[in-house]
Amino acid sequence: MASNHCCPCENRGKCKSCPCKRRGCTNCRNPCCQFKTTSTNEEPARYHPYASQSIRNSSRGNIPSRNEVLEAAASPENRQDIETVSTLRETISEMNEQTLRQVLIRAVEAEPDLMKSFIEGSRQDSNPSSEIAWCSCGRCQAFDDPRMNLCCCQSPCITSKPEFRNLCLRHDVLEIANILNWSYRTNLEPSFTQSTFRNQAYRNFVLWQHSTLGAGRRVPVPSCVCVAIRRRFPQANGQYRGYHSANSDSE
Repeated sequence: MASNHCCPCENRGKCKSCPCKRRGCTNCRNPCCQFKTTSTNEEPARYHPYASQSIRNSSRGNIPSRNEVLEAAASPENRQDIETVSTLRETISEMNEQTLRQVLIRAVEAEPDLMKSFIEGSRQDSNPSSEIAWCSCGRCQAFDDPRMNLCCCQSPCITSKPEFRNLCLRHDVLEIANILNWSYRTNLEPSFTQSTFRNQAYRNFVLWQHSTLGAGRRVPVPSCVCVAIRRRFPQANGQYRGYHSANSDSE
């Protein structure tokens, strides 16, 4: 009698040879397959590549999504940030050109990496990639790998949200996350290269938008997110590995 299981681990997701885990179940003969999509077991929304449709952004009835709850909890700090920005804009508008240059130079000296991303990216921001057919946020870039050609489908772009900047573009946040993820568990000295920051930024984004996916499950981040993270933590030679499967690192 033929076995109902299509891999040695009986579709429990414990081995790398499970085809249902790697490619999605195509109605295999195992009635208990956890990867099977049925009328009562729909594929979780968190595995959808578009951030706007992830489980963290999906409301159910009158229950707000997890990100809506977090945004409400952070609203006092966000309002304070908005007030600070408004005050600084008024101060800047009253400065003369010489004073503005001096302030900008001091900002560059204090945060060279941060200011570099703004100065070098200003020309790109002034010409949003709205000509890309699949991009609706205006900040995407077309990649050779079609799996990376995804848009966040949010307006304004998800990369403009303060939550994204705090979770995915701040060195201190990424350093602590990297220590918790790898150094603490492996008892090794942490590595803080640009590649390390990029990989951790991708992980933070996926956790923020999709929650924990589970072993062996990966989703590509939207193109606009990838562009923002690479601009913040650029590779010196300009070469990036791009999106990889669950059996390899992303960059």
